[in-house]
Amino acid sequence: MCLTRFPRLLSRFAKDRRGNIAVIFALALMPVTLLAGGSVDLSTAMNARSRLAQALDAAALAVGVNVSVSDADALAIANGFINANYPEREMGNITGVTVTLDPDTDSVTVRGAAEVRTTMLALAGIPTITVHWESVAQRARQRIELAMVLDNTGSMSGSKITALRGAAHLLSEILFEGVGDTGDVKIGVIPFAATVNVGTGFARDWWLDPDAASPVHAQWAGGDQTNVVCTGNGNRRRCTTTILHPNHWDLFDDLRSTPWGGCVEARPLPMDIDDTTPNPGRPETLFIPYFAPDEPDLSGYSNNYLSDGLASGVAGSVVNRLRNLLKYDDGRPSSNGPNAACTVTPITPLTTSRSRVDSAISAMAASGNTNIANGIGWGVRVLSPQMPFAEGVGYDDRTVLKAMVILTDGENVLSGQSNDFMSRYEAYGYISDNRLGVRTSNGNLLSTALNARTAAACAYAKAQGIRVYTITFQVSSSSTRNMMQACATSASLYFDSPSSSALRDAFEMIAGDLANLRLSR
Repeated sequence: MCLTRFPRLLSRFAKDRRGNIAVIFALALMPVTLLAGGSVDLSTAMNARSRLAQALDAAALAVGVNVSVSDADALAIANGFINANYPEREMGNITGVTVTLDPDTDSVTVRGAAEVRTTMLALAGIPTITVHWESVAQRARQRIELAMVLDNTGSMSGSKITALRGAAHLLSEILFEGVGDTGDVKIGVIPFAATVNVGTGFARDWWLDPDAASPVHAQWAGGDQTNVVCTGNGNRRRCTTTILHPNHWDLFDDLRSTPWGGCVEARPLPMDIDDTTPNPGRPETLFIPYFAPDEPDLSGYSNNYLSDGLASGVAGSVVNRLRNLLKYDDGRPSSNGPNAACTVTPITPLTTSRSRVDSAISAMAASGNTNIANGIGWGVRVLSPQMPFAEGVGYDDRTVLKAMVILTDGENVLSGQSNDFMSRYEAYGYISDNRLGVRTSNGNLLSTALNARTAAACAYAKAQGIRVYTITFQVSSSSTRNMMQACATSASLYFDSPSSSALRDAFEMIAGDLANLRLSR
């Protein structure tokens, strides 16, 4: 029976087409699989192209730092960076690397290709995919005007000021040696402590209020004083009345062998931190020569350098002792004197002279309290096109990058004192005269007030388009670190340096950023 049915079953099997579906599917699966596998190969090639671009970019920048190198050395530098940045074993072989140096455009072009082996596409006769890339690094044509605002306070003494000098010298070296044309880099140096020194060469200049017209000039003296001098007796007695107008310049002239030290006081708020142009028609805009008055011959007053002159009939009150202008006539300060708190070396305005900048850095010394806001304000004025320093170009000149490096090693400090004046005499005069906007002898509150002025100074600098870098050097206060980080143009431009080597690294990174090599393609 089975044998009789077998021929019929064989005939039905031969006529059945349902099994062709598997054959057709198997044949169709091959290109689909190839296509899917090919997409993986293409994805690998695109990844290789991305990594190739990164490697060539790094190579172009590396060569660009030394555009004057020979073609052979440039190629060696490029290959070194490509090998370090391209995972050859994972992504294929780099081929055809060329480096072109163009001194006319001050640019470097690095070209190269990556040959990536395929897996599935090899089955279709495509064993490799080659991707190409070209990177051009061009030194930015922008010129640089840089103000280095550097803490020279007492806490910077010893190894710290030595480390600062070395790091600042490094910044100067990198920028000046990398300059293309004379004049492309200008650097100014602004040492700061409790005050800032503009230099004695400006004595009695028009912007330094020679006639004591500013409302805060000699504010401690209480305004004009009437001096009556009488001679003779009876009918022959004659009296002459003289109006004494307190003027720091005149007081320096009255003293023996005690010239002005070059420091200046803060202008009235908000001009304490900005670059408002001084104008004799607006006396409040003028700057004031720093003059710390002789304090009473009483316990609790540290800057006592003259006799109060009680023998001349001066009443014994603290205020009258302070305001006695006659004691300065032919006076000889015994200690400290009117230049107390004037402890820093003079500002070096923007200059293209590396030797001048390096000399200013080498001359820095550490002494005095910390007033960061005052330093920043003068950093802005050094960069500003306005007087008193007019070496900077206008803020609207887009070919010039204006930048400021601000370094401090500690918190703002204004020494409060439990006496009638509430503080030592510093850039804001006596706190009792309310020139800082607060009247307190509490040192913490005074530091807080200075912090507020520091934040305002930073905001003002950034509003002018100044690129602000900030550095804290061995600072333990988290609030000071936070303040300085917020001061920077961006968080990436703030550097906390816990050591001398870290400080040097910070200055080197800033120099690299200012060198401003950019990828143009």
